Amino acid sequence: MTSTDTDSNQAAAARWALVTARDIMRKDVVTVNYATPLSDVERRLSDHRISGAPVTDESGHIIGVVSLKDLVERYAENAESQPRRGPGYFHLSSEEMGDEDYDTFEVPDEAEETAGDIMTGEVFSVSADAGLRQIAGEMVRHRVHRLLVEEGGKYIGLISTMEILDSLSA
Repeated sequence: MTSTDTDSNQAAAARWALVTARDIMRKDVVTVNYATPLSDVERRLSDHRISGAPVTDESGHIIGVVSLKDLVERYAENAESQPRRGPGYFHLSSEEMGDEDYDTFEVPDEAEETAGDIMTGEVFSVSADAGLRQIAGEMVRHRVHRLLVEEGGKYIGLISTMEILDSLSA
């Protein structure tokens, strides 16, 4: 390693030491309501190209986190919990239904599990002033891929492993 390489590495380390959660957090956090059916959770995660999202209650307060890992674990544990799709979901053909049936037909609440059924109830966070080393340390300690960013008792953003990698690659 040359002295130029060493100087470059030291400069990069010095820059990274100054980076805080506030600098790299995602402010436009995608959330899902606890009553969101799993098929909608899947769609929302896929549409936003994310691997997890905070789960909110009726008031919009974050009460947990749901991730692709939670979905996979639930489906592996209980194949019946997978959202039912396609024809025959209710074992009733559309040919057996009259026009008036469509107006009054409702999906039963128990038809599909929800985000609240499978979410992880623990929410991990760091302060907005936390540095990269602390952020990474919290992720490793809790074995999670995302942390909420907190300031003044409120969540103001989210950091995933991708935000850390993006900041290190810049």
